[in-house]
Formats: sequence, structure tokens, C-alpha cells
Amino acid sequence: MAQLTIFFDRCTGSAVPKLLQNTRAPFIVEYQDDKKHGFAQDLADDKWLAEVSQKRWIVVSHDKRFHTDSIAIEAVRQHNGRVFYLDGGSSVKWDKLRRFAAAYKKIAAIVETEKPPFIYRVTYADRIIRVVKFK
Repeated sequence: MAQLTIFFDRCTGSAVPKLLQNTRAPFIVEYQDDKKHGFAQDLADDKWLAEVSQKRWIVVSHDKRFHTDSIAIEAVRQHNGRVFYLDGGSSVKWDKLRRFAAAYKKIAAIVETEKPPFIYRVTYADRIIRVVKFK
């Protein structure tokens, strides 16, 4: 399996991705607020979702709208996006980091075995549940 790139969106913030960049994580870490990507602060979700999905990066977010916003869902579908959102957007950074680390192996297994597009939710209990079924 090729090394994965995990892309943390603006809702996740930059603290957790920056912490992960300073580890020997088994994946490449990218995040939306990194200036090298050139994403405007007000860029619509469907625009950056399309760009990131075309690069085959895995999106990690706290934004539950990805399974209720029809425009974002369509961007994920159209560009074979692979999206996971973590419960606990208002959690302290430690909890966010712990939740992601606990789910990483399951996330990697899903990415390896499931055909995109897909959107999953990572619960407080570290369960991973598919929230959108694409045809």
C-alpha cells in the first residue's frame, strides 16, 4: 500500500496536524490552513473537497455538514472523495489527537479496501460508521 496523505480541514484546526507532522506518523500530514496550499479562508467546501479528492488525499474533519450538505456530498461523489469526520469538534486538542490516533488503523483499512467515494463518522466510542451511501 502506498503511503497515505491525511488532509485535515479548517474545522479541525492546525494544532493536531502540526503535532502529527512532528512525529513519525505512517502517513503524510497536510492541513487546509497551511499557506502552501493557497486555500482562501472563505473557500467553499465543495471547491477544496474537489481539489483534495483529486489528489487522492484522505479528508479528516469535524464538520458533520459533509453528510447533510448536498453540494459537499456531490463534490465528494464526483471526485471520489474519501472523508472521515471525528465527533468532538469542541474537544480539547488532546482528545482530538487521541480519537484520530485510535481510529487511524481502521481508517487506513477502509481506505485500502473500500472503493471511493465514501463519508464515515468516527464516534466518541471510536466506532467508524458510514454515513453516506453512494451508488
